[in-house]
Amino acid sequence: MPPAPAQPRGFPVAAAASDTRLEVQGLAKTYGGVAALEPVSLAVRRGEFLTLLGPSGSGKTTLLMMVAGLVDPSGGRILIDGTDMTARPAYQRDIGVVFQNYALFPHLSVRDNVAFPLEMRRRPAGEIRRMVDAALDLVRLGPYADRLPRELSGGQQQRVAFARAVVFQPSIVLMDEPLGALDKRLRDELKLEIRRLHRELGATIVYVTHDQDEAMLLSDRICLMNQARIAQLDTPAALYARPVSRFVAEFLGDSNILAAEASDGMLRLADGQMLATRDAASGGVEVLVRPERLMLGRAGQPGLAATVETVIDLGGVRQIFLRTPGGLALRATQLGGSLPIVQPEDEVSVAVDPVDVVVLPAGGGGR
Repeated sequence: MPPAPAQPRGFPVAAAASDTRLEVQGLAKTYGGVAALEPVSLAVRRGEFLTLLGPSGSGKTTLLMMVAGLVDPSGGRILIDGTDMTARPAYQRDIGVVFQNYALFPHLSVRDNVAFPLEMRRRPAGEIRRMVDAALDLVRLGPYADRLPRELSGGQQQRVAFARAVVFQPSIVLMDEPLGALDKRLRDELKLEIRRLHRELGATIVYVTHDQDEAMLLSDRICLMNQARIAQLDTPAALYARPVSRFVAEFLGDSNILAAEASDGMLRLADGQMLATRDAASGGVEVLVRPERLMLGRAGQPGLAATVETVIDLGGVRQIFLRTPGGLALRATQLGGSLPIVQPEDEVSVAVDPVDVVVLPAGGGGR
């Protein structure tokens, strides 16, 4: 777990009795016999940024809404700081929520929008002023306190929504695709803002997105979901480097996936060429090699024999499409900005470190 950052003035840290802030145990949801979420269990550490990532219909938003208390589970339990909250209404769960559509009150000023959760909790007026000022300073909107939401940009409105979600110092902040309604430039800016805010607050955040880049940038851990189940839960680096299934490998980043026969640390590809791996396996498997791990050399050097078919220069990176004599397609990625080292129709060798050759279950095993 990363060390808790120093808190800004106005946001004190509560003493930690346990490392686990949120735990779901066998949580499930069905609609008319159709599973929106199969029974899942996971624990979120205090101060952690956990992202629920996956395609549409994977169950990530259903899971978030049940934790928020906005959807009733069909089974399982939700514990916050060790207390069972499954049957408690949303307003008793000490959770802040940030939605994609901001959900601001259009007739209230920025200050009054942020103050609303504190007023509902009947906090003293002086405390409300102090905490609202601290929250607006945190999101860098102090000078905009008297404006109405319609007088702000989309990014500023989303920052108001975040300030409102954290101003009462909730145990957990839930964020449901908060950047989905913004254009790319604003999304890129707010990703960095959310990362900064998490570090400054040390808050426990559960974040829903279908954007893999967003998840990789923001998360301490990613819970990758598919078909209403957890496909893999791990750090961004581990999910990328050591996926447990073809789905995980293909969802996160680009990939070369090849069929092979494994024996004694060697992999015989469908065209008869051999690759070495550090993974223990035998029999029919699938092999993952990330494009940036392929190293191109002169024909005849150790590695797979291949011919360059296409070179696409995207400025920052260069994509090289290759085909082996036996017809296997490969894609390599290199940094751009210099003259290409290969041209179409060049014959090359393709080398890869055995540690970067990841064996997956045959037939896309795992979800």
